[in-house]
Parts: sequence; structure tokens; C-alpha cells
Amino acid sequence: MSSFLIRRMAFVFVSLIGATAIVFALSRMAGDPILLYAKPYGYGDTEEYLNNLRAHLGLDQPLVVQYVKWVWQLAQGDLGLTLLSRRPVIDVIGEKIWNTFQLAFTGWLFATVLGVPLGVLSAVKRGTFWDYIGRGFALFGQALPAFWVGVMLVLVFSVTWELLPTAFKAPPSVSDDYVHWNPWGFYPEYFILPTITIGWGAAAGYLRITRSAMLEVMDSEFVKLARA
Repeated sequence: MSSFLIRRMAFVFVSLIGATAIVFALSRMAGDPILLYAKPYGYGDTEEYLNNLRAHLGLDQPLVVQYVKWVWQLAQGDLGLTLLSRRPVIDVIGEKIWNTFQLAFTGWLFATVLGVPLGVLSAVKRGTFWDYIGRGFALFGQALPAFWVGVMLVLVFSVTWELLPTAFKAPPSVSDDYVHWNPWGFYPEYFILPTITIGWGAAAGYLRITRSAMLEVMDSEFVKLARA
């Protein structure tokens, strides 16, 4: 048991090192970070300024040293500053995390409410019209990529029929939310298309898993004995 845990911990450690090394390498492949950091603001006209800034940020050190420092800061929760706004990355993520949670939750809820009942119906009505409908939905749901489904939904419901917005609107002020009795900042009409896009493939997966589990139970000996 202890040897198994040691092997698993070693595997996790190597995986983390590999993942962080790849991310660090990709960040350096985008170009000189100093130029990306200084040029948008009109700085960096002189080589001396760029060299001083590079030394101040520690980018004049070997890549191995930069990587170790970057991993250490990452372990402490310091994700650095954004290149455009020069704000802490963790603050920018915090501003969007609520919208991300809402969208992830609604996508999961859509997939569960649609996929599980269809899976049960497809198993109970095995070999019938409803089973073919469920299996067809599972096939197309997992075959069609989410980005294509999203484009088609926008094309039909937003561009052609003009029933739903194409994307999230700019968040209203807090006062507007409370005046319109919406203290949580949730606007259902802006979640419909993204929710369907995210939950479409997951619903197909839930359907197949539920149908397979139901058929396995229905074909088991104790169920056959109970029916007899």
C-alpha cells in the first residue's frame, strides 16, 4: 500500500512539473515579456529602460531560475499581473468567477435534466420509437462539436429570428440589479444559448451512461426473478 502511494505521489509530482514547465515555455514563446509589458503603454523607447525593467522583474536571469521563482509564486497564490491592465490576475479572475459559476451550473443542470430522463426513457422503451430518438440524440449530441452548435444557435435564434441575444451584455450596475429585483445579477435570456451549447454534449453523455446502467440492471437476474 505504501509503495502504491509513493508511486502515485511521484506520478502527481512529475505531472505537475511537466504541466507547469509547458505553461511556462508557452508564455515565453509569445515573445519578449518586456516588450509585451512596456510597448502598449508607449514605454520602452530606449534599450536602457528595457534592460532596467528586465532586471527589476528578474527576466535577465536564466530560464531555470525564472521557472523556479514562477512556480514558487504560483504555489503562494501569486499569479502575477496582466499585461494589459497591470492588475493582479487573481483580481481579474475574481471579477468573472460568478458569471463562470452561473454558466457552469446552468449547463450542468440542463445536461442532467435532459440527459438522465431521456436515458431512463430510452432504456424502459428499449427497441421502440423513443429508444431510437434517445440513441439518435446521443449520437448527434456527441458527434457535433460544441462550437458548431453554438454558432448554429446564434444564427437561428439571434440572427435569423432575433429571439435571444447573441452574447452576455455588459453587467448593469448594482443599483440597477436591485431596482429591477435582481440582486444576484442573473439574466436568464443571456444564459439560454450558452447553456444549451455547453450542456448539449454532456446531456448526450448522461443519456448513454443512464441507458447503459438501466439496461444492465433490467437484464440482471434479480430483476428477471422479480418479474417472474
